[in-house]
Amino acid sequence: MMLVIVKVIAYFFLWTLYSYSVHRLAHIPHKKNFLYKIHIVHHRVQYGDSNWPEFSNYFFWFGSFKASLDIWLTLTLPLIVLVFIDPVPGGILLGFHYVYEVFLAGKVVDHNPRIRGIITRWLSIGAYHLKHHDLYKCNYSFFITLWDHIFQTTDKKFLGVRSAKERRENLDERY
Repeated sequence: MMLVIVKVIAYFFLWTLYSYSVHRLAHIPHKKNFLYKIHIVHHRVQYGDSNWPEFSNYFFWFGSFKASLDIWLTLTLPLIVLVFIDPVPGGILLGFHYVYEVFLAGKVVDHNPRIRGIITRWLSIGAYHLKHHDLYKCNYSFFITLWDHIFQTTDKKFLGVRSAKERRENLDERY
């Protein structure tokens, strides 16, 4: 049992690293970037007032082919592969992913502006994830903020770098 728990934790970190990497690649605007073309749909979604999922979400269909493919490639496919490699921990993570994606990822947790504060230092939810929607070039992590901190892609780092660059540009203009 302890080995399964260790594996679930290790696979969770690998899975979130994979999803961070794919998500970051999906933000490179290029006409040949297939990931960008499908991911951009996610940034156009308007979340309604209901916290209940759409009926189609139960079947892992998120409103359109591109929106669904985005979720499948970024988050679901690696877990399906893992189920074939290591069924028990893979199944646990796939179950977690299903429950999270269907019931929490929409307006309940991920896109809920009321979730802010210290919890968003550790979990990529609420205001933290919504900053990603506003700024696009930061806060790429899913579930946990670890990868944004490691790769220095948090909104605070992005805004700090941007502010420093703007200050330098303003100084250059004066002289």
